[in-house]
Amino acid sequence: MDWLLAMAYGAIGGAVVEAVVSSDRVLAWNAARHQALGHQPATPVPALTLYVDPLSDIAAGLTRILLGAVAGLLFHSQVTGAYAAIAVGCSAPTVLRQLGSARLGAAFELEAGPAEPTAEPHATEPHLTEPAAPQEQA
Repeated sequence: MDWLLAMAYGAIGGAVVEAVVSSDRVLAWNAARHQALGHQPATPVPALTLYVDPLSDIAAGLTRILLGAVAGLLFHSQVTGAYAAIAVGCSAPTVLRQLGSARLGAAFELEAGPAEPTAEPHATEPHLTEPAAPQEQA
């Protein structure tokens, strides 16, 4: 897939995730309003700003869109269709986090060499220690 098209579809995937998250916040506010209005006597309805913070929500949304575009760019050679590119954009934060940790782990192993096996299990790993033999009482 063309890299520019993959970036655009990835950004659309990031926007889809942000729309779902924003929808959840608005629906939670709507439910809280209905619950408050249903009480007798009616209680004050919660403000929308208790559920939506415009500045941080816009920043988070732009970050998701940007991450979706980056994931689309990185995976453009493996993605063959629009739905796949949008799915990569939707899962961009998780995919990029796993990609980064896998690459960093491999780089650290190459630098330090493979870990040498130890003969004795660590005390911090209780599932590897053998239980003590029961003592006989006289």
